[in-house]
Amino acid sequence: MKKLFSLVLCVALIAMCMGATAFAAEKDNYVIGALMKQNADTFVKNISDAIVAHANELGNVTLDMQDAEGDINKQLEQAETMLTKGVDAVILNAVDVEGSAPIVDLCLEAGVPVIECNTLTNNSDAATCYVGSDDVDAGRIQAEFLKTVLPEDAKVCYMMGPIGVSPQIYRLEGITTYLFDERPEMQVLQSQTANWKRDEAMALAETWLTQYQDLDAIICQNDDMAMGALEAAEGMGRKEGLVIVGIDAITDAVQAVSEGRLEATVFQDAAGQGAGALDVAIDCVKNDLMKTEDVWIPFIPVTPENVADYM
Repeated sequence: MKKLFSLVLCVALIAMCMGATAFAAEKDNYVIGALMKQNADTFVKNISDAIVAHANELGNVTLDMQDAEGDINKQLEQAETMLTKGVDAVILNAVDVEGSAPIVDLCLEAGVPVIECNTLTNNSDAATCYVGSDDVDAGRIQAEFLKTVLPEDAKVCYMMGPIGVSPQIYRLEGITTYLFDERPEMQVLQSQTANWKRDEAMALAETWLTQYQDLDAIICQNDDMAMGALEAAEGMGRKEGLVIVGIDAITDAVQAVSEGRLEATVFQDAAGQGAGALDVAIDCVKNDLMKTEDVWIPFIPVTPENVADYM
């Protein structure tokens, strides 16, 4: 909790310092829109909850919260409606790298700051800023852990988020660069998407475990999928000797690491990203900023050695 509090405090301080030389025009109320990609994803829901909680703490923020439910067209429609109704700034948790990119253009054309949070679009350079973590580094952290526990000639399957979402793209880049390229003898038997979803991951893992009797690891791009894979492996009596890792450090994944059922996860600060994005959005409105510095929040490995810090 101390680490989590320090990260949130760090983000808040950075946001407070941005544009300090500009004239701060205080408002009685800030209307902030938040376009979330899919609250069925536990981590995205945690970010949404953090935005709402921080707005309640501040007391002078009205939120327009929208859930695209993983639908690019729905997120575009929500953005258009939000801008028509009028908001001071938009927090964008993009559904897709390419498909959500027009939202950035719509906001800029309307003169509304747009803060990308947690996920990126392919025109992120045009956005006001990004608040989140480096997904390549998440893949690297998984890779560094796996290199210590997997045998030579390991046989692995790789489970991804929706194809085309920035975490899917960059976490794959990280694991490829720091594990698959460095350990060319390793056999990647299959790479498929389970769309961040626990039930889809469970079904996919059951298929893999039926197909491959000597599988050494299932590497997952998020914890909901890792927990689905874990449930499948335990239900089939196949967990012994099978390494499963995830990313996000959601509550039940951290609990599973502490119990020795899940080998590792990677802490991603949902509270820091959500609260930090809201702070930056308000700062941009106060100081009439359409461009400011990105805020990068580090990933941290969570293993049996340090899991107590994240319980």
